[in-house]
Amino acid sequence: MKAHVKVILFALSAVLLFLFPIQQATGLFKFKRLYGVTEEKPKPQLSAQHWLDNSFQANAEAYLQQHYGFREPLTRLYNQYLWDCYGLTFAKERNWVFVSDDGWYYESDYVQEYYEGCSWKFASDSLQMANILGREALMISQTQQILDSLGVHLFVLLEPGKELIYPEHIPANTRYHHDKVFSAHDFLHQRFEELGIHYIDAGEWFLRMKDTVDFPLFPQTGTHWSNLAAMYVADSLIRYMEALGDVNILNFEIGEKFVRTKEPDNDLEEWLNLMRPLKGEPNYYAKTPIVKDPTAVKPRLITIGDSFYWNILNHAPFKRIFGSVPYWYYFSTIYFDGPEVHVADIDLLEKVTGADFIMLAYSTPQQYEMSNGFAERFLMEWCYNKEEIAPLKQKMKERISNDKPWMDGIIKKAETIDVPIDSILNMETAYFITKRPDVCFPALGDSVPLKRSSKAEQILTQKSRTDE
Repeated sequence: MKAHVKVILFALSAVLLFLFPIQQATGLFKFKRLYGVTEEKPKPQLSAQHWLDNSFQANAEAYLQQHYGFREPLTRLYNQYLWDCYGLTFAKERNWVFVSDDGWYYESDYVQEYYEGCSWKFASDSLQMANILGREALMISQTQQILDSLGVHLFVLLEPGKELIYPEHIPANTRYHHDKVFSAHDFLHQRFEELGIHYIDAGEWFLRMKDTVDFPLFPQTGTHWSNLAAMYVADSLIRYMEALGDVNILNFEIGEKFVRTKEPDNDLEEWLNLMRPLKGEPNYYAKTPIVKDPTAVKPRLITIGDSFYWNILNHAPFKRIFGSVPYWYYFSTIYFDGPEVHVADIDLLEKVTGADFIMLAYSTPQQYEMSNGFAERFLMEWCYNKEEIAPLKQKMKERISNDKPWMDGIIKKAETIDVPIDSILNMETAYFITKRPDVCFPALGDSVPLKRSSKAEQILTQKSRTDE
Protein backbone atom coordinates (compact mmCIF):
# COMPACT_ATOMS: atom_id res chain seq x y z
CA MET A 1 0.00 0.00 0.00
CA LYS A 2 2.81 2.38 0.93
CA ALA A 3 4.48 1.59 -2.38
CA HIS A 4 1.29 2.53 -4.25
CA VAL A 5 1.05 5.81 -2.36
CA LYS A 6 4.66 6.62 -3.24
CA VAL A 7 4.00 5.87 -6.91
CA ILE A 8 0.91 8.05 -6.92
CA LEU A 9 2.72 10.92 -5.22
CA PHE A 10 5.65 10.58 -7.61
CA ALA A 11 3.30 10.58 -10.61
CA LEU A 12 1.47 13.67 -9.32
CA SER A 13 4.76 15.44 -8.71
CA ALA A 14 5.92 14.60 -12.24
CA VAL A 15 2.65 15.85 -13.72
CA LEU A 16 2.86 19.12 -11.78
CA LEU A 17 6.52 19.49 -12.70
CA PHE A 18 5.99 19.13 -16.43
CA LEU A 19 2.39 20.34 -16.86
CA PHE A 20 3.24 24.03 -16.57
CA PRO A 21 6.00 24.08 -19.25
CA ILE A 22 3.84 21.87 -21.50
CA GLN A 23 0.94 24.33 -21.19
CA GLN A 24 3.31 27.23 -21.82
CA ALA A 25 4.75 25.62 -24.93
CA THR A 26 1.57 24.19 -26.47
CA GLY A 27 -1.37 26.17 -25.06
CA LEU A 28 -3.11 22.80 -24.68
CA PHE A 29 -5.88 24.20 -22.49
CA LYS A 30 -7.75 27.34 -23.54
CA PHE A 31 -8.70 29.90 -20.90
CA LYS A 32 -10.59 33.16 -20.86
CA ARG A 33 -8.13 35.97 -21.51
CA LEU A 34 -7.15 38.43 -18.82
CA TYR A 35 -8.43 41.98 -19.26
CA GLY A 36 -6.35 45.10 -19.03
CA VAL A 37 -3.39 46.62 -20.85
CA THR A 38 0.07 45.14 -20.41
CA GLU A 39 3.32 45.95 -22.09
CA GLU A 40 4.22 42.80 -24.02
CA LYS A 41 7.67 41.55 -23.06
CA PRO A 42 9.73 40.16 -25.98
CA LYS A 43 11.11 36.66 -25.83
CA PRO A 44 14.74 36.98 -24.68
CA GLN A 45 17.53 35.99 -27.06
CA LEU A 46 20.39 34.07 -25.47
CA SER A 47 23.86 35.30 -26.34
CA ALA A 48 27.20 35.54 -24.57
CA GLN A 49 26.86 39.30 -24.21
CA HIS A 50 23.32 39.09 -22.82
CA TRP A 51 24.39 36.38 -20.39
CA LEU A 52 27.45 38.25 -19.12
CA ASP A 53 25.67 41.57 -18.59
CA ASN A 54 22.73 39.78 -16.82
CA SER A 55 20.19 41.21 -19.28
CA PHE A 56 19.13 37.71 -20.41
CA GLN A 57 18.22 36.66 -16.89
CA ALA A 58 16.20 39.82 -16.23
CA ASN A 59 14.44 39.66 -19.61
CA ALA A 60 13.73 35.94 -19.20
CA GLU A 61 12.13 36.54 -15.80
CA ALA A 62 9.95 39.35 -17.18
CA TYR A 63 8.93 37.21 -20.15
CA LEU A 64 8.07 34.15 -18.04
CA GLN A 65 5.93 36.25 -15.69
CA GLN A 66 3.69 37.00 -18.67
CA HIS A 67 3.79 33.61 -20.40
CA TYR A 68 3.98 30.84 -17.79
CA GLY A 69 1.51 28.00 -18.15
CA PHE A 70 -1.93 28.43 -16.54
CA ARG A 71 -1.26 32.14 -15.97
CA GLU A 72 -4.89 33.12 -16.59
CA PRO A 73 -6.65 30.82 -14.07
CA LEU A 74 -3.93 31.25 -11.45
CA THR A 75 -4.10 35.04 -11.75
CA ARG A 76 -7.89 34.95 -11.42
CA LEU A 77 -7.63 32.57 -8.44
CA TYR A 78 -5.18 34.90 -6.67
CA ASN A 79 -7.36 37.94 -7.45
CA GLN A 80 -10.42 36.12 -6.09
CA TYR A 81 -8.54 35.39 -2.86
CA LEU A 82 -7.58 39.09 -2.51
CA TRP A 83 -11.16 40.14 -3.30
CA ASP A 84 -12.87 37.73 -0.92
CA CYS A 85 -10.48 38.29 1.98
CA TYR A 86 -9.48 41.94 1.61
CA GLY A 87 -11.79 43.51 -0.98
CA LEU A 88 -8.81 44.24 -3.22
CA THR A 89 -7.57 43.49 -6.71
CA PHE A 90 -4.77 44.96 -8.80
CA ALA A 91 -7.23 47.24 -10.66
CA LYS A 92 -8.76 48.57 -7.44
CA GLU A 93 -5.42 48.92 -5.66
CA ARG A 94 -4.11 51.01 -8.56
CA ASN A 95 -7.24 53.22 -8.36
CA TRP A 96 -8.42 52.25 -11.83
CA VAL A 97 -11.75 51.05 -10.43
CA PHE A 98 -13.65 52.54 -7.47
CA VAL A 99 -16.37 50.58 -5.66
CA SER A 100 -19.14 52.16 -3.58
CA ASP A 101 -20.56 50.69 -0.40
CA ASP A 102 -23.69 49.61 -2.28
CA GLY A 103 -21.71 47.72 -4.93
CA TRP A 104 -21.59 50.20 -7.82
CA TYR A 105 -18.41 50.36 -9.89
CA TYR A 106 -16.91 53.51 -11.41
CA GLU A 107 -13.84 54.14 -13.52
CA SER A 108 -11.35 56.56 -11.94
CA ASP A 109 -11.79 59.33 -14.56
CA TYR A 110 -15.50 59.58 -13.79
CA VAL A 111 -14.96 59.68 -10.02
CA GLN A 112 -12.43 62.46 -10.54
CA GLU A 113 -14.85 64.32 -12.83
CA TYR A 114 -17.52 64.16 -10.12
CA TYR A 115 -15.38 65.38 -7.23
CA GLU A 116 -12.94 67.86 -8.76
CA GLY A 117 -13.44 67.83 -12.52
CA CYS A 118 -10.76 66.83 -15.00
CA SER A 119 -9.77 70.36 -15.98
CA TRP A 120 -6.68 70.09 -13.77
CA LYS A 121 -5.17 67.76 -16.36
CA PHE A 122 -5.30 70.46 -19.03
CA ALA A 123 -5.18 73.86 -17.37
CA SER A 124 -3.96 75.53 -14.19
CA ASP A 125 -7.26 77.28 -13.45
CA SER A 126 -10.84 77.62 -14.68
CA LEU A 127 -10.14 80.78 -16.70
CA GLN A 128 -7.40 79.08 -18.71
CA MET A 129 -9.63 76.04 -19.23
CA ALA A 130 -12.50 78.24 -20.42
CA ASN A 131 -10.17 79.95 -22.91
CA ILE A 132 -8.92 76.63 -24.25
CA LEU A 133 -12.41 75.15 -24.62
CA GLY A 134 -13.79 78.43 -25.95
CA ARG A 135 -11.27 78.38 -28.80
CA GLU A 136 -12.02 74.71 -29.41
CA ALA A 137 -15.75 75.47 -29.66
CA LEU A 138 -15.04 78.36 -32.03
CA MET A 139 -13.00 76.08 -34.32
CA ILE A 140 -15.80 73.52 -34.29
CA SER A 141 -18.22 76.32 -35.26
CA GLN A 142 -15.91 77.47 -38.08
CA THR A 143 -15.59 73.90 -39.34
CA GLN A 144 -19.35 73.41 -39.19
CA GLN A 145 -19.99 76.54 -41.26
CA ILE A 146 -17.46 75.54 -43.92
CA LEU A 147 -18.87 72.02 -44.15
CA ASP A 148 -22.47 73.29 -44.23
CA SER A 149 -21.60 75.17 -47.43
CA LEU A 150 -20.45 71.85 -48.90
CA GLY A 151 -23.54 69.90 -47.86
CA VAL A 152 -21.70 68.03 -45.10
CA HIS A 153 -23.40 68.13 -41.70
CA LEU A 154 -21.20 68.34 -38.61
CA PHE A 155 -22.74 67.84 -35.17
CA VAL A 156 -21.68 67.00 -31.64
CA LEU A 157 -22.96 64.30 -29.31
CA LEU A 158 -22.32 65.25 -25.67
CA GLU A 159 -22.22 61.84 -24.04
CA PRO A 160 -22.95 61.56 -20.32
CA GLY A 161 -20.60 59.95 -17.87
CA LYS A 162 -21.83 57.52 -15.26
CA GLU A 163 -21.13 60.09 -12.54
CA LEU A 164 -23.53 62.54 -14.19
CA ILE A 165 -26.47 60.12 -14.33
CA TYR A 166 -25.94 58.10 -11.14
CA PRO A 167 -24.19 60.41 -8.64
CA GLU A 168 -26.11 58.81 -5.78
CA HIS A 169 -23.95 55.67 -6.06
CA ILE A 170 -20.59 57.41 -6.46
CA PRO A 171 -17.96 56.01 -4.06
CA ALA A 172 -16.73 58.16 -1.18
CA ASN A 173 -13.87 60.47 -2.10
CA THR A 174 -10.54 59.15 -0.82
CA ARG A 175 -8.18 60.61 -3.39
CA TYR A 176 -9.18 63.91 -5.01
CA HIS A 177 -8.53 67.17 -3.18
CA HIS A 178 -9.21 70.06 -5.59
CA ASP A 179 -12.54 71.84 -5.53
CA LYS A 180 -14.60 71.37 -8.68
CA VAL A 181 -14.60 74.80 -10.29
CA PHE A 182 -15.18 73.92 -13.94
CA SER A 183 -17.28 71.45 -15.92
CA ALA A 184 -16.55 70.98 -19.62
CA HIS A 185 -20.04 69.55 -20.11
CA ASP A 186 -21.79 72.63 -18.67
CA PHE A 187 -19.45 75.06 -20.44
CA LEU A 188 -19.80 73.42 -23.87
CA HIS A 189 -23.57 73.16 -23.56
CA GLN A 190 -23.77 76.93 -23.10
CA ARG A 191 -21.08 77.77 -25.66
CA PHE A 192 -22.61 75.58 -28.35
CA GLU A 193 -25.91 77.41 -27.88
CA GLU A 194 -24.15 80.77 -28.29
CA LEU A 195 -22.30 79.70 -31.43
CA GLY A 196 -25.18 77.84 -33.05
CA ILE A 197 -23.32 74.53 -33.13
CA HIS A 198 -25.46 71.50 -33.94
CA TYR A 199 -25.41 69.21 -30.91
CA ILE A 200 -27.31 66.65 -28.85
CA ASP A 201 -26.93 66.64 -25.07
CA ALA A 202 -27.54 62.99 -24.25
CA GLY A 203 -26.76 63.65 -20.60
CA GLU A 204 -29.63 66.09 -20.29
CA TRP A 205 -31.91 63.54 -21.98
CA PHE A 206 -30.75 60.69 -19.71
CA LEU A 207 -31.38 62.75 -16.59
CA ARG A 208 -34.94 63.50 -17.71
CA MET A 209 -35.81 59.85 -18.29
CA LYS A 210 -33.65 58.26 -15.58
CA ASP A 211 -36.56 57.69 -13.17
CA THR A 212 -39.07 56.55 -15.80
CA VAL A 213 -37.21 53.83 -17.74
CA ASP A 214 -37.36 50.20 -16.62
CA PHE A 215 -33.74 49.39 -17.41
CA PRO A 216 -30.41 50.82 -16.22
CA LEU A 217 -28.96 53.61 -18.35
CA PHE A 218 -25.55 52.63 -17.03
CA PRO A 219 -24.76 49.09 -15.83
CA GLN A 220 -23.81 48.56 -12.21
CA THR A 221 -20.44 46.96 -13.08
CA GLY A 222 -19.68 48.84 -16.30
CA THR A 223 -18.33 52.27 -17.20
CA HIS A 224 -20.16 52.97 -20.49
CA TRP A 225 -23.84 53.53 -21.06
CA SER A 226 -25.66 50.20 -21.14
CA ASN A 227 -26.04 48.43 -24.45
CA LEU A 228 -29.81 48.85 -24.31
CA ALA A 229 -29.48 52.59 -23.60
CA ALA A 230 -26.98 52.86 -26.47
CA MET A 231 -29.57 51.44 -28.86
CA TYR A 232 -32.03 54.19 -27.93
CA VAL A 233 -29.25 56.75 -28.43
CA ALA A 234 -28.54 55.24 -31.85
CA ASP A 235 -32.23 55.49 -32.80
CA SER A 236 -32.26 59.16 -31.73
CA LEU A 237 -29.08 59.88 -33.70
CA ILE A 238 -30.67 58.60 -36.91
CA ARG A 239 -33.76 60.75 -36.40
CA TYR A 240 -31.58 63.76 -35.59
CA MET A 241 -29.55 63.28 -38.78
CA GLU A 242 -32.75 62.94 -40.81
CA ALA A 243 -33.89 66.34 -39.53
CA LEU A 244 -30.45 67.95 -39.81
CA GLY A 245 -29.82 66.78 -43.37
CA ASP A 246 -33.47 66.74 -44.55
CA VAL A 247 -33.00 63.15 -45.69
CA ASN A 248 -34.77 59.82 -45.22
CA ILE A 249 -32.53 57.23 -43.51
CA LEU A 250 -33.34 53.63 -42.66
CA ASN A 251 -34.67 53.17 -39.14
CA PHE A 252 -34.63 50.16 -36.85
CA GLU A 253 -36.93 48.83 -34.17
CA ILE A 254 -35.90 48.07 -30.61
CA GLY A 255 -37.51 44.80 -29.60
CA GLU A 256 -38.58 43.54 -26.19
CA LYS A 257 -35.75 43.66 -23.71
CA PHE A 258 -34.38 40.46 -22.22
CA VAL A 259 -31.69 39.73 -19.65
CA ARG A 260 -28.31 39.38 -21.26
CA THR A 261 -24.84 40.77 -20.57
CA LYS A 262 -22.72 41.65 -23.57
CA GLU A 263 -19.53 43.67 -23.67
CA PRO A 264 -19.06 46.30 -22.42
CA ASP A 265 -21.90 46.08 -19.89
CA ASN A 266 -19.56 44.52 -17.34
CA ASP A 267 -16.22 45.95 -18.48
CA LEU A 268 -15.19 47.17 -15.01
CA GLU A 269 -15.97 43.75 -13.58
CA GLU A 270 -13.81 42.22 -16.30
CA TRP A 271 -10.93 44.49 -15.28
CA LEU A 272 -10.94 42.83 -11.85
CA ASN A 273 -10.12 39.43 -13.46
CA LEU A 274 -11.96 37.36 -10.85
CA MET A 275 -12.94 33.69 -10.88
CA ARG A 276 -16.61 34.27 -10.02
CA PRO A 277 -19.03 36.87 -11.41
CA LEU A 278 -20.03 39.74 -9.16
CA LYS A 279 -23.52 40.12 -7.78
CA GLY A 280 -25.47 43.03 -9.23
CA GLU A 281 -28.51 44.27 -11.06
CA PRO A 282 -29.29 42.44 -14.35
CA ASN A 283 -28.23 43.84 -17.70
CA TYR A 284 -30.63 43.92 -20.64
CA TYR A 285 -30.41 43.54 -24.37
CA ALA A 286 -32.83 43.72 -27.31
CA LYS A 287 -32.91 42.76 -30.96
CA THR A 288 -32.80 45.59 -33.50
CA PRO A 289 -34.41 44.63 -36.83
CA ILE A 290 -34.21 47.21 -39.61
CA VAL A 291 -37.47 48.68 -40.89
CA LYS A 292 -37.65 48.17 -44.65
CA ASP A 293 -37.93 51.39 -46.62
CA PRO A 294 -37.07 51.41 -50.34
CA THR A 295 -37.05 55.22 -50.41
CA ALA A 296 -34.35 55.53 -47.73
CA VAL A 297 -30.79 56.50 -48.60
CA LYS A 298 -27.56 55.28 -47.02
CA PRO A 299 -25.46 58.33 -46.11
CA ARG A 300 -21.78 58.25 -45.18
CA LEU A 301 -21.14 58.88 -41.48
CA ILE A 302 -17.73 59.60 -39.96
CA THR A 303 -17.60 59.45 -36.16
CA ILE A 304 -14.74 60.95 -34.17
CA GLY A 305 -15.06 59.98 -30.55
CA ASP A 306 -14.30 57.85 -27.52
CA SER A 307 -15.11 54.29 -26.49
CA PHE A 308 -18.82 54.98 -25.81
CA TYR A 309 -19.45 54.70 -29.55
CA TRP A 310 -18.35 51.05 -29.59
CA ASN A 311 -21.70 50.11 -27.96
CA ILE A 312 -23.57 51.71 -30.83
CA LEU A 313 -21.37 50.42 -33.62
CA ASN A 314 -21.26 46.86 -32.29
CA HIS A 315 -24.89 46.46 -31.21
CA ALA A 316 -27.03 48.79 -33.35
CA PRO A 317 -27.24 48.01 -37.12
CA PHE A 318 -25.35 51.12 -38.25
CA LYS A 319 -23.14 49.17 -40.66
CA ARG A 320 -26.24 48.15 -42.63
CA ILE A 321 -28.05 51.48 -42.32
CA PHE A 322 -25.23 53.77 -43.50
CA GLY A 323 -23.20 53.58 -46.67
CA SER A 324 -20.01 53.69 -44.59
CA VAL A 325 -19.30 54.18 -40.88
CA PRO A 326 -15.57 54.83 -40.41
CA TYR A 327 -14.74 55.32 -36.75
CA TRP A 328 -11.88 57.73 -36.09
CA TYR A 329 -11.17 56.62 -32.54
CA TYR A 330 -9.93 59.65 -30.56
CA PHE A 331 -8.93 61.13 -33.93
CA SER A 332 -6.07 58.64 -33.97
CA THR A 333 -6.84 55.21 -35.45
CA ILE A 334 -9.46 54.61 -38.15
CA TYR A 335 -11.63 51.48 -37.91
CA PHE A 336 -14.29 50.07 -40.25
CA ASP A 337 -12.87 51.73 -43.36
CA GLY A 338 -10.62 49.06 -44.84
CA PRO A 339 -7.28 48.29 -43.20
CA GLU A 340 -6.68 50.14 -39.94
CA VAL A 341 -4.74 53.35 -40.56
CA HIS A 342 -3.89 56.48 -38.60
CA VAL A 343 -5.61 59.78 -39.31
CA ALA A 344 -2.17 61.34 -39.65
CA ASP A 345 -1.72 59.34 -42.86
CA ILE A 346 -4.95 60.22 -44.68
CA ASP A 347 -6.05 63.05 -46.96
CA LEU A 348 -8.23 64.69 -44.33
CA LEU A 349 -10.00 67.22 -46.57
CA GLU A 350 -10.90 64.58 -49.12
CA LYS A 351 -12.31 62.19 -46.50
CA VAL A 352 -14.26 64.82 -44.56
CA THR A 353 -15.76 66.62 -47.55
CA GLY A 354 -16.70 63.24 -49.07
CA ALA A 355 -18.90 62.36 -46.09
CA ASP A 356 -22.53 63.30 -45.47
CA PHE A 357 -22.37 63.54 -41.68
CA ILE A 358 -19.51 64.10 -39.23
CA MET A 359 -20.21 63.35 -35.57
CA LEU A 360 -17.97 64.33 -32.64
CA ALA A 361 -18.90 62.16 -29.65
CA TYR A 362 -17.21 62.35 -26.24
CA SER A 363 -18.21 61.61 -22.64
CA THR A 364 -17.80 64.02 -19.74
CA PRO A 365 -14.09 63.50 -18.82
CA GLN A 366 -13.06 63.50 -22.49
CA GLN A 367 -14.94 66.72 -23.34
CA TYR A 368 -12.01 68.78 -22.09
CA GLU A 369 -10.35 67.84 -25.42
CA MET A 370 -13.53 67.94 -27.44
CA SER A 371 -12.34 67.15 -30.97
CA ASN A 372 -8.86 65.82 -30.21
CA GLY A 373 -7.39 68.21 -32.76
CA PHE A 374 -9.79 67.42 -35.61
CA ALA A 375 -11.19 70.95 -36.03
CA GLU A 376 -7.72 72.48 -35.73
CA ARG A 377 -6.23 70.22 -38.41
CA PHE A 378 -9.21 70.61 -40.74
CA LEU A 379 -9.05 74.41 -40.58
CA MET A 380 -5.29 74.46 -40.96
CA GLU A 381 -5.41 72.33 -44.12
CA TRP A 382 -8.47 74.19 -45.44
CA CYS A 383 -6.71 77.56 -45.13
CA TYR A 384 -3.03 76.78 -45.73
CA ASN A 385 -0.99 74.78 -48.22
CA LYS A 386 1.53 72.33 -46.81
CA GLU A 387 4.45 74.50 -47.90
CA GLU A 388 2.95 77.40 -45.88
CA ILE A 389 2.47 75.40 -42.68
CA ALA A 390 6.09 74.41 -42.02
CA PRO A 391 7.49 78.01 -42.09
CA LEU A 392 4.74 79.20 -39.73
CA LYS A 393 5.56 76.40 -37.29
CA GLN A 394 9.26 77.28 -37.53
CA LYS A 395 8.42 80.94 -36.86
CA MET A 396 6.58 79.88 -33.69
CA LYS A 397 9.56 77.78 -32.62
CA GLU A 398 11.86 80.78 -33.05
CA ARG A 399 9.44 82.93 -31.06
CA ILE A 400 9.62 80.50 -28.15
CA SER A 401 13.43 80.31 -28.44
CA ASN A 402 13.68 84.09 -28.12
CA ASP A 403 11.42 84.21 -25.06
CA LYS A 404 13.95 83.89 -22.20
CA PRO A 405 11.57 82.86 -19.35
CA TRP A 406 9.88 80.35 -21.63
CA MET A 407 13.20 78.96 -22.83
CA ASP A 408 14.58 78.78 -19.28
CA GLY A 409 11.66 76.53 -18.36
CA ILE A 410 12.32 74.31 -21.37
CA ILE A 411 16.02 74.00 -20.49
CA LYS A 412 15.18 73.09 -16.90
CA LYS A 413 12.68 70.45 -18.03
CA ALA A 414 15.20 68.97 -20.49
CA GLU A 415 17.83 68.70 -17.76
CA THR A 416 15.37 67.15 -15.31
CA ILE A 417 14.29 64.33 -17.61
CA ASP A 418 17.64 64.09 -19.47
CA VAL A 419 16.24 64.81 -22.94
CA PRO A 420 17.82 67.03 -25.64
CA ILE A 421 16.67 70.65 -25.37
CA ASP A 422 15.58 70.72 -29.02
CA SER A 423 13.27 67.75 -28.43
CA ILE A 424 11.52 69.58 -25.59
CA LEU A 425 11.40 72.75 -27.70
CA ASN A 426 9.73 70.86 -30.55
CA MET A 427 7.21 69.32 -28.15
CA GLU A 428 6.47 72.71 -26.59
CA THR A 429 5.96 74.25 -30.03
CA ALA A 430 3.61 71.48 -31.14
CA TYR A 431 1.64 71.72 -27.88
CA PHE A 432 1.28 75.50 -28.13
CA ILE A 433 0.10 75.26 -31.74
CA THR A 434 -2.52 72.73 -30.66
CA LYS A 435 -3.82 75.02 -27.92
CA ARG A 436 -3.47 78.34 -29.77
CA PRO A 437 -3.46 77.64 -33.52
CA ASP A 438 -4.85 81.12 -34.20
CA VAL A 439 -1.59 82.68 -32.95
CA CYS A 440 0.49 80.72 -35.46
CA PHE A 441 -2.07 80.67 -38.27
CA PRO A 442 -3.78 84.10 -38.41
CA ALA A 443 -6.55 82.99 -40.79
CA LEU A 444 -7.94 80.73 -38.07
CA GLY A 445 -8.76 83.77 -35.96
CA ASP A 446 -11.51 84.91 -38.33
CA SER A 447 -15.12 84.08 -37.53
CA VAL A 448 -15.26 82.12 -40.78
CA PRO A 449 -11.81 81.76 -42.38
CA LEU A 450 -11.70 83.24 -45.90
CA LYS A 451 -8.19 82.09 -46.82
CA ARG A 452 -8.16 78.80 -48.73
CA SER A 453 -5.51 76.29 -49.61
CA SER A 454 -5.17 75.03 -53.17
CA LYS A 455 -6.75 71.74 -52.02
CA ALA A 456 -9.76 73.62 -50.65
CA GLU A 457 -10.11 75.57 -53.90
CA GLN A 458 -10.03 72.29 -55.80
CA ILE A 459 -12.80 70.84 -53.63
CA LEU A 460 -14.96 73.94 -54.08
CA THR A 461 -14.45 73.85 -57.85
CA GLN A 462 -15.48 70.19 -58.02
CA LYS A 463 -18.57 70.89 -55.92
CA SER A 464 -19.53 73.81 -58.16
CA ARG A 465 -19.31 71.58 -61.24
CA THR A 466 -21.35 68.88 -59.53
CA ASP A 467 -24.06 71.36 -58.56
CA GLU A 468 -24.27 72.61 -62.16
